[in-house]
Amino acid sequence: MSHNCNCNGNHHGEEEEKHEKLEKILYIISVIIFAITFIPQIPENIKIGMYIVSIILAGYEILFEGIKNIFKLNFEEDTLMAIAVVAACVIGEFTEGALVILLFKLGEFIEHRAVEKSNDSIKQIADIKAKNANLLKENDVEVVDVNVLKVGDNILIKPGEMVPVDCKVISGKSEIDTSNITGESIPVVVSDDMELLSGTINLNGSLKCIVQKEYKDSTASQIVDLVYEAQNNKGKTEEFITKFSKIYTPIVIVLAILITVVPPIIGLEFKEWLMRALVFLVASCPCSIVISIPLALYTGLGAISKKGMLIKGTKHIEDLSKAKIIAFDKTGTLTTGKMEINELNIYGNHEEKDILEYIYLLEKNSAHPIASAINKKIEDGNLKNVITEKEVKEYKEIAGCGLCGNIDGKIVLFGNKKLLEQNNIKFDDLKEGRNYLTVDGEVIGDISLKEETRENTQELMRKLNKVGIEKTVILTGDNLKNAKIVADKLNVTDLYAGLLPQEKLEKINLLKKQGRTLFVGDGINDSPVLAASDFGISMGEGTEIASNTADSILISNNLEAIPESINIGKKTVRIMKENIIFSLAMKLIVLTAGVLGVAPVWLAVFADVGVTIITVINAIRIR
Repeated sequence: MSHNCNCNGNHHGEEEEKHEKLEKILYIISVIIFAITFIPQIPENIKIGMYIVSIILAGYEILFEGIKNIFKLNFEEDTLMAIAVVAACVIGEFTEGALVILLFKLGEFIEHRAVEKSNDSIKQIADIKAKNANLLKENDVEVVDVNVLKVGDNILIKPGEMVPVDCKVISGKSEIDTSNITGESIPVVVSDDMELLSGTINLNGSLKCIVQKEYKDSTASQIVDLVYEAQNNKGKTEEFITKFSKIYTPIVIVLAILITVVPPIIGLEFKEWLMRALVFLVASCPCSIVISIPLALYTGLGAISKKGMLIKGTKHIEDLSKAKIIAFDKTGTLTTGKMEINELNIYGNHEEKDILEYIYLLEKNSAHPIASAINKKIEDGNLKNVITEKEVKEYKEIAGCGLCGNIDGKIVLFGNKKLLEQNNIKFDDLKEGRNYLTVDGEVIGDISLKEETRENTQELMRKLNKVGIEKTVILTGDNLKNAKIVADKLNVTDLYAGLLPQEKLEKINLLKKQGRTLFVGDGINDSPVLAASDFGISMGEGTEIASNTADSILISNNLEAIPESINIGKKTVRIMKENIIFSLAMKLIVLTAGVLGVAPVWLAVFADVGVTIITVINAIRIR
């Protein structure tokens, strides 16, 4: 039955829909014809004709493909069915032949329906690409195909429309539904200079935007490409099942031939043993395994994607399910990357306002996270109105140390211990992890900063423990003091701070020796570690999604999706094992019954279809 299992995620074309409709109509007609044969008054020769018509209407494709595969020596389920039906008819068992086709075809319909349902969550993701955009040309608006948009074009996004490409708001204010991309249900308010991701929905106000990425490079296109790429990356179990089917089927055919030929040689009835061989042939169909294993993996892929994580292939689900260790980058992963003032010290006869004003004047031209922390402190303390805007002359950033400038004729420095040492400024209590403010060589204050941890990170650690993670680790390039604040707050197992990229790589390779290791990073500077880990998870915000070396993208940026995804991965693998064990056990029972002559051909088909339906239902339970 697996030949109809279409897991490529594409929408059916009109021709395919017509073909499916015709198949169902022909099947219903063939069932009606078969049912009529049970009327006793119908002559036997007419019944035989009706059986043949029923077989052809319901199974013409199966017979054609099966017979063609015999000549190609391509032994699949169709081949087994075609041999069984033709052989049954040749020896006059037309009822058996018709039942084989009708039951097999019924199983195909059920399988196809199950696959369609498992496709739903994937289709929802793949349906986030807009087809048209409103291109602004002088005072005119032209509806164009999204593919013609170029970087720098101005577009209009009306209320209710999907954002067609990644762009920046020039003017307008609105609420944006980002649930298609991030899984976040609460709308985001956007206004001038804010960036929009393609695939999100503009809910109310009109927005004039400038295109930042062409359609093919935009977020929605990259996500959809990932979805289709994922379906082609098979796991070890799935690859084994495919190879197993190709080896298993020819062996079954050889055994069926031996069951047919050997007993008559020693004097037993040929027809009786031919029927037993047909039962053996039909019952041996590996449909339940061949269908349910890919279906389970594909359903797992869809269920995980609903949590906001896109996995680049079913092969990675097995790695995810076996995770014992998880390592995190700190900045931008466990933390938001935003800073806040942890402690402020004042020396001499100065006020907090003076300290903050000097730091603010230096930092306002910097992109450093400290600048936003200072702004937040000023806003929270309602100091904005009492700070005087002054010109900063001779402004300079000293990489890895801090800032300096001339304010009102005074040399002002703001930075770490190294900055003071470089400028020969003496202070009795210089410490790592603090930033000092000096005016004309005198230390007048210092601040320490702490990072904002992402929401629910403490709960995340508890959930990871529940899904079988034995060790949680932070690998960061930040200094030990800052890293320890985050590590202590989250109660992680191990902390490694002050690491260079190559040292992070060494640590992840050591962790892998202790157990299956996941790594979560921001996808840019962590690329080597993401690639080296057993399963790499890249934060989705702001990264080039398709080019990441990670095995998965956390589109939602919600870290709690990780334990949920691990749980789904474990459930998927458990269900695959259940289906394999159940299928093989049932096969063994029916095959034995067939060889012993206590099961007719139609019962073998019924058992095969029944096992397939049970395993399929078990697989879609993952949803």
